[in-house]
Amino acid sequence: MDVNQKELAAILGVSDRRIRQLKDDFGLFQHGSGSGNKIKKYCLEKCVPEYINYKLEAEAQGGTNADKEKEQAEHEKIKKKISILKLRRLRGELHEAKDVEEFLTDMLVNFKNRLLSMPTKVAPLVQGEEDVNIIVGILEKEVCESLDELSEYDPVKINADHIDINDLLEDEEDGDE
Repeated sequence: MDVNQKELAAILGVSDRRIRQLKDDFGLFQHGSGSGNKIKKYCLEKCVPEYINYKLEAEAQGGTNADKEKEQAEHEKIKKKISILKLRRLRGELHEAKDVEEFLTDMLVNFKNRLLSMPTKVAPLVQGEEDVNIIVGILEKEVCESLDELSEYDPVKINADHIDINDLLEDEEDGDE
């Protein structure tokens, strides 16, 4: 029995457009015969089993709606995690590794330079000093000042493009009033 595209769609329970899509994308329903140039006819006896086989293969390959929904749910979870990480970064609670590495490198280079300059700075202060306690005090003071530089952690310095989300929220609340 030969049917046209609209009739085939009605029999299979799909739209005309879906018939064209299946034909173009998956090579289904190529058994049509033309009775004239305008209307293409499809052999119903061949198209129905072909469509059933297509549906069975799609289900066997995991093309079911349940798998698609599972994929979408997993995708949404990943997007949520990314959003949380972005928010933490905006708040200054999370930094990129390259930013931390750059910050630590700068801090350690400054510390090294400060330690290397210490003898030049301290030598005139201890020159001629005979009291060991005074010399130790001067040295301890300089070492502590150098070590203080290591303790100066500032998340804003690590993340140059840091935007405090709390400031944004406060600005929004002020605009609402």
